[in-house]
Amino acid sequence: MATMFPGRLPGNASPSEKPVYRALEQLPDPWRVFHSVAWQSLRKGRQGDGEADFVLIHPRHGLIVIEAKGGSIHIRDGEWFSSNKKGTHPIDPFEQATASKHALVGYLRDTIPELPWLDAGHGVWFPGITVSGDLSAAAPEEIVLDHNDLNRPVVAINDLVNRWNLHGTIPDEFVEAITKRLAPTVTIRHTLADDVAEVHARQLALTETQRLALAGLRRARRVIVYGGAGTGKTVLAAERARRLSADGFRVVLTCFNRPLGDAFADEFSDNDLVTAGSVHHLANSWITDAGLTFPEDPEPGWWDDPAGELLLEAFTTGDFRTDAIIIDEGQDFDDSWFMALEAAIDNQDEGLFLVFADRQQAIYRENWEPPFDAVEYTLDLNCRNTNQIAEVVARVYGDDLPARGADGPGPEFHAVESPEGVDKVLRGVLHRLVNEGAIPVDRVVILTQYRETKDRLIGWTAAGLTLGAIGDEDTVAVETIHRFKGLEADATIVILDRLEKVRDHALAYIGLSRARFHLVVIAPPNVGVALGLG
Repeated sequence: MATMFPGRLPGNASPSEKPVYRALEQLPDPWRVFHSVAWQSLRKGRQGDGEADFVLIHPRHGLIVIEAKGGSIHIRDGEWFSSNKKGTHPIDPFEQATASKHALVGYLRDTIPELPWLDAGHGVWFPGITVSGDLSAAAPEEIVLDHNDLNRPVVAINDLVNRWNLHGTIPDEFVEAITKRLAPTVTIRHTLADDVAEVHARQLALTETQRLALAGLRRARRVIVYGGAGTGKTVLAAERARRLSADGFRVVLTCFNRPLGDAFADEFSDNDLVTAGSVHHLANSWITDAGLTFPEDPEPGWWDDPAGELLLEAFTTGDFRTDAIIIDEGQDFDDSWFMALEAAIDNQDEGLFLVFADRQQAIYRENWEPPFDAVEYTLDLNCRNTNQIAEVVARVYGDDLPARGADGPGPEFHAVESPEGVDKVLRGVLHRLVNEGAIPVDRVVILTQYRETKDRLIGWTAAGLTLGAIGDEDTVAVETIHRFKGLEADATIVILDRLEKVRDHALAYIGLSRARFHLVVIAPPNVGVALGLG
């Protein structure tokens, strides 16, 4: 017997659907029959609804959509009409069945990652009348079922299978995935966004614990704080700047990465005592304000010693002074920059020089060591990532950084070996996170190992969502891992191409650790194995 969804005939089934339901019950296993299927989807960026009276699934035949129509059917001058007690109405059941079939296949492809080719056919069942011959060019006899077919449903459905040449294969796991879409067993639940809010509360409490521990170093004037990814360095750097400015101190808060620097600048835009931004952006302003010439298009090598020397001259001859220098991403700074920035402190004996660093994130300066003496402090608790994400992050370097924060969903891994594979997985993942999980688009980010992948994805539409650059409104941000360093997102999709060189491991470490709540990794199978995910 076929497996029916729902398992018994609903009391609100229409008079035309009731006999069809009972007939389809007689189909042999492994047919699965879904009655009164409805769905909502975003197709090509637009909201769309779909419904079908019956959907049949068979692992060796594919999918069949059947519309059940009661009353009398008339065709006049090529136009279809249905007549019942309520009158005569224009209707084309075959056009409706065709549209439902295509819409349903599209919905399943959008929402089930890696769904293979799905053979599909359709038919219309008139349980109350007898039909002989073709009804129209779009309604050949083979796809028309009538009153007589109620007594021979197996033959009738086999005729549909042969008419549409439905002889493909649907692997068992995808039969189950389709079943979950058409007949979900959970109808009311927390969305992912609800779960994210609960985790945030726990993570904020942990960050506050870190801040209180760091407060014990307030008497030290030269401090370097080490901490792995997720230990709260960036949060604590901003908090220290905020507290110092509240006490009337002038503060410079700077970093290496431009996106992180822009985030700092936005955060302190209304605070006149805090000068915030990336070191490259601030250096341009300081050098220009001091009356010195900043090169129009500096070469990469200029940003090492030449930039540091010019910046030192700007502070020596210019008017800019501060009471505190706070540096995030210190492992990416050239040695000369530290010396120059320290020169901006007005009172060398009383001023604060605070640096946050992580040697394992030194993707620009391998084997980095601080070029100055300072009191050292170590953050040893991962307070950004859930426990499940922290475990994966730790595997990259074999660290054992404790994460006593919050539990969340296990990281996902999708094995792909082509850009087309990446695109297919992205559609399904974004649909689950944003359309179903209700996570806002500005809290989801896609990170790529290489810029070419980022450039290819910018402007692309997936699951009705547009992919854009950081800061673009109403888009899912796409950025390279190295430019997103220091930032974070509730849900992070990391696209890795390889895991071979030291820099590859550093980028994987940075990328994976950006996720606060949900982590998705899309990569070749061997990368998944190396990360313990494949």
